[in-house]
Amino acid sequence: MMKLSGSVKLFPLLFAAFLALSGCDIYGTVGGSDINIPGGLPFQLQGEWVYFSYGNPSDSYTITDTEIIYHDEAGDGTFGYAGTIRFISNFDRSSGVIIIEYTIRPAYDGYNGNDFFAIYYRNLTANTMQMANSTILPDNNCPDVKTLDEAVGKFTRMQMGKYVNWSIVQPYEKQ
Repeated sequence: MMKLSGSVKLFPLLFAAFLALSGCDIYGTVGGSDINIPGGLPFQLQGEWVYFSYGNPSDSYTITDTEIIYHDEAGDGTFGYAGTIRFISNFDRSSGVIIIEYTIRPAYDGYNGNDFFAIYYRNLTANTMQMANSTILPDNNCPDVKTLDEAVGKFTRMQMGKYVNWSIVQPYEKQ
């Protein structure tokens, strides 16, 4: 039987310590800074997600590998918006932000007329998740921006609390 030297046994410990001290997190922050790291769309997100209020569909997201369509009242077909996915950052295995460029713009008073918008998600499983359109709290105006670079810099993990009140976001069910 081969005996491992002390330095070989010590390597995994030193490597783990290096990673911990470097502040590197592959899911959203580097060295404590708040930057969005590009990622891919988690395959579990693709499909139709519906929020049911008292047993009736209330709103829904339809997500493909290239597009998101949001219906603000799925039960009566009232339309929200649609957009092409331009950027994804996965904060961890179950949460992140998706930045879209509008293809169909929302029709409500709080919309600013800009091109890029963010949708946050968290607690993603195979069958449920929480998903929320970013809004400027507490007045619920739309925080859309003019450029993709501006959106990537604005809609980060650490800024999520400015745009989403998770305490009122109900879970969506995959259909």
